[in-house]
Amino acid sequence: MSFISFHSRDYAERERLDAAREFYAAVANVELALPRHETPEIAARIRLLPGISIASIECSSLIAQRELSSLADGNDDISLLLNPAGNGGWTSSQPSLGEVTCAPGEACLGFNEQPGRVAFHGQRTRFLSLGFSRQLLAPMLNQDMRPAVSKLFRYEPLERLARLALDLATPEPVALDGGGKATNQPTWDPAAVAEEMFDLAALCLGASPDAAQRARGRGLREARLRAIKGDMRAHAGCGDLTLPEVARRHGVSPGYLRALFRQEQTTFTDYLLELRLQLAWQRLTDPRHAHRTVSEIAFSAGFNNLSWFYRAFKHHFGMKPTEARGELLVSADTNGREVAVRM
Repeated sequence: MSFISFHSRDYAERERLDAAREFYAAVANVELALPRHETPEIAARIRLLPGISIASIECSSLIAQRELSSLADGNDDISLLLNPAGNGGWTSSQPSLGEVTCAPGEACLGFNEQPGRVAFHGQRTRFLSLGFSRQLLAPMLNQDMRPAVSKLFRYEPLERLARLALDLATPEPVALDGGGKATNQPTWDPAAVAEEMFDLAALCLGASPDAAQRARGRGLREARLRAIKGDMRAHAGCGDLTLPEVARRHGVSPGYLRALFRQEQTTFTDYLLELRLQLAWQRLTDPRHAHRTVSEIAFSAGFNNLSWFYRAFKHHFGMKPTEARGELLVSADTNGREVAVRM
């Protein structure tokens, strides 16, 4: 569960090509070729999970190729190559799959046991590569992948897999222990996330009946729930947020959404209440909101009834909202004078 990043701008212009070539050779055994007299602009973020490698790339025009000489590394991963977005484009080519160009939201296959290349066009082309251990993924599939269809179009498991991969291809936020010290513990379980990604990849590529049943009840369910929770966190402050509205946005029925939370031993209402209480707590204890009244903060956190807010807050945190604000905070005004601000 390591994270690797590279940016060509960290090097002097004359060193960028050599640095990029060394990076690609080290992490993927891939060679780079560039248009004559051009300097590469490459930003790469790589996350390694159990049995999975995630590489999010943004680059200028270049060709990344895996030659016959590179195959001696024994890497036989099955890769999904996705176009997440952007104005530029790229084309993948391999002997068994031919040449494939993917529009945003589409993906194609790649086999690391074969030579191949990806040609990038444009100044800011985005590329997402997900490498899955063949030993772990192949038993979940309904067919041999060698003659498989070369291109994958927009499809819910593919979209959720891409969204999850892009989220993972970012530096992990620093976790703090109870004393405020940084820890090395991730905020997510690498093994559980890897299992979810294998499930989604199997659904994308044609899962066997048993694997498809497990994946829909496990990986796809987890991906949907993660997206729904993220949506609710983003909109918790909206007082009119409703279960039917969230279900509609995510293309599921209200009953299915209720079942998702039921399997988490909670309800949509209770989870939303928790989000709103945490939002209110953050604002009540943040000096930047010291000028706002408790009522203003309650309404901005999505509560429509102040009596209910006070009861729920006291029950959850063991104190009144006014007590959470603490005592007088001494701060400096723009003229350097000390002023007292009621929290």
